[in-house]
Amino acid sequence: MEQALSPARKFAAGLMMLSGVTHVAQLAVYKAEAHVVTAAVFGLLYFSIGLYLLRPKRAALWCAALFPLIGGSLGIYRFLVLQPNPFTVLHVIIDIAVISTSVWLLLQREASASPA
Repeated sequence: MEQALSPARKFAAGLMMLSGVTHVAQLAVYKAEAHVVTAAVFGLLYFSIGLYLLRPKRAALWCAALFPLIGGSLGIYRFLVLQPNPFTVLHVIIDIAVISTSVWLLLQREASASPA
């Protein structure tokens, strides 16, 4: 029997897939410097995590909380030091939304699993 996914989880999955596509799209906009290629690799990872979130696996929520935390931190560094650009602003906003949603879903599960 298949588990129904919460709207919050679908929201996080959609944002991760959108972020994945826009990370890779940077290759068409900017020169293929190391930080642009690194962002594109993160995009492939993010898209994969978005697909993983569409499966009712708890590990997907952990991936969606941890990898955007790393990517968002690198994005802030990229914006401040290497190349300020609108993609990075969008990606950090998406990272914050996905991290928040994933942690909320993880905590919600923990709260429901613990006895009153």
